[in-house]
Amino acid sequence: MNTDVYFLIGGIILFFILINLLLYFYHKNRRTLFFRYIKDRNYTVIKNIESHIESYSKVSTKLTYCKADIVFLEQDIFIIPFNKPILQLRTSPEVYPYVSLNFKTSCKKIHDHTLEIKGDTSLGSFKISLNFKNKNFDLHSVVQWV
Repeated sequence: MNTDVYFLIGGIILFFILINLLLYFYHKNRRTLFFRYIKDRNYTVIKNIESHIESYSKVSTKLTYCKADIVFLEQDIFIIPFNKPILQLRTSPEVYPYVSLNFKTSCKKIHDHTLEIKGDTSLGSFKISLNFKNKNFDLHSVVQWV
């Protein structure tokens, strides 16, 4: 192969690595600013929760699996993945800064250490399952918040 092809392939790989690094630091900064904003409020953080997010619209269906930190704050739940935008599941009208996605919840239930949340977005509906199994956390203690 020609050395120009090697430089092209190396440049493309380097470009993707730089884009991923920029996105990582951007989301990390927004996460830090979010926690700075809520520092004087009473909230609970549970780290490394398995989350399964299904979103349905008329056009498509999207499934996402990730580990995320979950924040219970007053009437709202925040899903904070490590390399994606912060997701707010809200029942209150308050919109928090540094949160990219706001979903209005309609139904929440606890089943076998799993919190299942359903609701609507502007484009369709969603279903989120948060698995609290093997965590030293009483899920029923936050039922008053949800």
